[in-house]
Amino acid sequence: MKQLLLVGIGTLALALLLAGLLRQDPNELAEDPLIETPVFKANVEINGDQMNPYRVSVPKDHEVHLLVHGAPNAVEGMLTIKGYEDIVDAEDIGPGLSREFVFVTSRPGDDFALALGDQILGRLQVTGSHLEEGHQ
Repeated sequence: MKQLLLVGIGTLALALLLAGLLRQDPNELAEDPLIETPVFKANVEINGDQMNPYRVSVPKDHEVHLLVHGAPNAVEGMLTIKGYEDIVDAEDIGPGLSREFVFVTSRPGDDFALALGDQILGRLQVTGSHLEEGHQ
């Protein structure tokens, strides 16, 4: 009798677990920390008051490692990525300095400026759909 009761409890627990998994939002699975975010690496140089290459195109939903080198004649100041300031800290850049920006490209668009204050040095283009499920 005791074994029958344990089997019944085990079956009920398994049924509850499976029901919970079936009701789970598929978007929650996409946010699983065990799923690795693809990495995209890019190198640019600040030469004078312009970034070379001027435009960097990266895919949406990638972990970007943007390495910025300051040439001997690079302008000095705090480099920001406009449109990503809330998740990417500004970095001091100047002649001979190198800084790496690491962030996930969660916002698509073709006109994110790399800037020192109001001075635009280059552009970041994030390719991909604005819709979470993508274009169909």
